[in-house]
Amino acid sequence: MTASHLDAIDLDSVRDGVETAVRAANEAIRGVLAQATMKVGSKGSAGPVTEADYAADEVLHERLMPLIPGARWLSEESGEEAPLLRGEATWVIDPLDGTREFLRGLPEYGVSVGLYVDDRLVLGAVGFPWDGTVLSGVVAGERRESRRNGQPMAELVNDGRVERVVVSRNDYERRRIQYRIPYEVYPCGSAAVKLVHAAGVDTDVYFSTGPRSVWDVSGGVAVLEGVGGVLMSIAGERIALSPQQIEVPPYVAGAPADCLALLRRVGLLT
Repeated sequence: MTASHLDAIDLDSVRDGVETAVRAANEAIRGVLAQATMKVGSKGSAGPVTEADYAADEVLHERLMPLIPGARWLSEESGEEAPLLRGEATWVIDPLDGTREFLRGLPEYGVSVGLYVDDRLVLGAVGFPWDGTVLSGVVAGERRESRRNGQPMAELVNDGRVERVVVSRNDYERRRIQYRIPYEVYPCGSAAVKLVHAAGVDTDVYFSTGPRSVWDVSGGVAVLEGVGGVLMSIAGERIALSPQQIEVPPYVAGAPADCLALLRRVGLLT
């Protein structure tokens, strides 16, 4: 697939397929939770991995790959299926983002799916396994819109008024970042879930002090951008994601004016 093939993709049909796949991944994770026991391993510094991660990954691969013949595959749990070629359609997957929270029994984990074509994010989705919610966003060309369980999501109010900020549990519990932010601050696990919060669910801005991986954020960024939000570096510049670059630098996420307001208040921008 080349850059010229984006116009040949029926994004609405693919989106329906993505939402169906994410629902199935939600169910796979719930199925593992219902078992009497669950296998848990470790990826060293990358943290734990569970039977649920692999179950969701398998379901997503089975359902997503037929949607776009010849697409590439990049997943946190199964790696590259073939060498990634710049511009090729590529699925970027985190089958269970927030595994630590999943193991703690906290409803702060999610399924994340992003689709890149021509090295640009064009579609993404996030699933909440604990209640079955599925959100998706289309961000191709001039088209920007997101929906939650099939219903349109409202565009963010871009007025620079920040009231609530969501941060990682590590930033909150270990780094105590809440004492440096002059707003109400609360912790949450999965980056995908926090991005959805910044897309108009529960909060104004998501502030991440540490780098993340492209599979952590792709689905949530599509939902966020679909309602007028942005992923912004701490230097105040929009971050353009790519499957060619795994690491995503520290960022803020939310309505553009809100992101800039937070960065100024914490002294990162003048």
